[in-house]
Amino acid sequence: MKILVLGHSDSDGSRLANPRDGFPSLLQRMLAERGIQADAVHRYLYPGPTAAAFVAKQLEREHPDVVVLATTTHSVVVELVSNRVRERWGERAGRWAERAERAVARRADRLPPRATAVATRLRRAGRRLVGTRPALTEQGLIQSYEDCMMALAQAENVHTIIGGGIGYIGEIQRLNPGIDARQAMLQAKFRAAAQAHHFDWLSHEAVLGGPGTKDKYYQPDGMHTDERSHRLFAEALLPLVLARA
Repeated sequence: MKILVLGHSDSDGSRLANPRDGFPSLLQRMLAERGIQADAVHRYLYPGPTAAAFVAKQLEREHPDVVVLATTTHSVVVELVSNRVRERWGERAGRWAERAERAVARRADRLPPRATAVATRLRRAGRRLVGTRPALTEQGLIQSYEDCMMALAQAENVHTIIGGGIGYIGEIQRLNPGIDARQAMLQAKFRAAAQAHHFDWLSHEAVLGGPGTKDKYYQPDGMHTDERSHRLFAEALLPLVLARA
């Protein structure tokens, strides 16, 4: 059995101590324990105008039996300084700003409390001074995933599972007012699109217990989840995949 996961930085396990604890690898091992030889591969899917063509290309290359499309709302609900820099001063400046934002986000969690407080104040000052914006509009993100699902619907003998995202907590939540409501609205749109194509729908957030309860599964960055989260999602995926076996 070939399983193609089209996802993002939380779905591939790359932010875990051992990437093999990510749900694609876990799912593959769970199937092997049941005597089903499976090959699970993960490919990054960046929502946008070219996403559907990328999905079609991966379908042609991998010939999967099962596709798990793990959705993300990051490009809409998380507004970044680098997106505003890119808009004002061009792609090169935007790339530098994006690298700086990522470096600060990675290191902030390792700093002592006083240094973390200073870094947080600097981040907020930068956001006020330069401004922020999302990478995509809400409608652009919705349309991108609808186009991806249309490409998947046209594939023959492919069992498609659409994964709802986990959302965000902590500093990301505080820096982006209204993020929870926007996350919920977008996930409802994705679920409706999945149901229109009669695809399976599995909400990662719901698997973790929903808002509040899910918080204990997050890593310090408030965006990526831990090994327990990946295991729970793999366990929830298993019966949906077995239905195709």
